Amino acid sequence: MAGVDDGYVMVAKTDNCKGICSMLSAILLKKDIVAFCVMDRNGFKFTVEMAGALQASVYLKHELFTEYRCTEKQQFGIQMSHLLECLNIFGGSSNSYVSHPEVRWRGPAPPARDGGRRSAELQRGEHHGLRRPDRLANPLRDALSELDWWGGTLTLEMSTGTPTLRMYSKGEMGGCVIEFPPECDPFDECACTEDTREDYRFSLLQCVLKALALSDKACLRVNRIGMLSVQLMIRNDSPVTTFVEFLICADANEAEFGDAQ
Repeated sequence: MAGVDDGYVMVAKTDNCKGICSMLSAILLKKDIVAFCVMDRNGFKFTVEMAGALQASVYLKHELFTEYRCTEKQQFGIQMSHLLECLNIFGGSSNSYVSHPEVRWRGPAPPARDGGRRSAELQRGEHHGLRRPDRLANPLRDALSELDWWGGTLTLEMSTGTPTLRMYSKGEMGGCVIEFPPECDPFDECACTEDTREDYRFSLLQCVLKALALSDKACLRVNRIGMLSVQLMIRNDSPVTTFVEFLICADANEAEFGDAQ
């Protein structure tokens, strides 16, 4: 087998191609999207960005692979649909046979395309200091699916009192409110340091629903500037835990919706 000593800076081999494809598909926000990939000795991180308001990342730890070696950090842009198409050939889709695909990288990496550059800019916004963390399990998916029927915007409220987490949406036909008090079962952990209220577009939250279907647990956090972080823990028939993270900017153009509340 070819290895790092044969001129490759990275070699990865897996017998769980279907699981890896499922996790990468969770951030395939549109067909022609380009991902910014960073690989080092810890594994892969793929990041995509859409509309300057949403960033999604998936972390593939080196433990997911039967063999993984990387001698130096590399980063490059890659079209996600092309990558998934190649992986699906090796049993990533519904194929019944088992394969052991191998990925190699010689480097040097080509310059990152615009998708990676804009993703880095959105990531810096998340570093202003996370506050008011709230942690939920899979009922979050049911709540978002229900609220999506009523309007184009989700309003997320977190308070230091009860209820700790409140979601609602309004439209021409009415509205819907879902509350998660701190003592309810979905919470593993709950903390809120100050009251907050932010609006988020469902067109962006729809991207989260696919990944939520694969997740065991979800963690919601909102920072000082209203950026919503949704972290999803995915095992996917593997003992190794994988994380998918979405960063969603608050919708600053929804003043009219807010005044209607």
